[in-house]
Amino acid sequence: MQVFQMNSAEKLSSQLQADNVNKKLGVTDVEQQGKLGKDTFLKLLVTELKHQDPTRPMEDREFIAQMAQFSSLEQMTNLNKELKNLVTSSKASEAYGVLGKNIESYDTQSKKRIAGTVSSVFFKGDELMLKVGKDEVAMKHVHSVNIVEPVKTAK
Repeated sequence: MQVFQMNSAEKLSSQLQADNVNKKLGVTDVEQQGKLGKDTFLKLLVTELKHQDPTRPMEDREFIAQMAQFSSLEQMTNLNKELKNLVTSSKASEAYGVLGKNIESYDTQSKKRIAGTVSSVFFKGDELMLKVGKDEVAMKHVHSVNIVEPVKTAK
């Protein structure tokens, strides 16, 4: 593979362009560290093609390999999004399954024990919450679920 060397003026120009793009997108340096997404990969590929030596263009095999890497990256990104959706759906189904049932929970932060019948399920941010009486309980703090006994009437 061909190695491209930039002079200091080209490096400065590239850095200024990248900073301007990040500023427009509202991305800080802290957010950018360790993140190489598909957009970054595509920009690098385009930059490489723009600055290649015209007397020694990139070989077809190298270009195909880089496009395959780009395609793989995009598929992994899509798969990751779908897995997150699946996990959220699974957690919601689990929470809906406790509606109308008695639960017991213990929140280690507030050191509070809550027990009672679940009357509703809702999201608070990304957290699944259960309504038990006047209390809100995070689904992750539930440690016991029991079927509500029907009330027996006297004959």
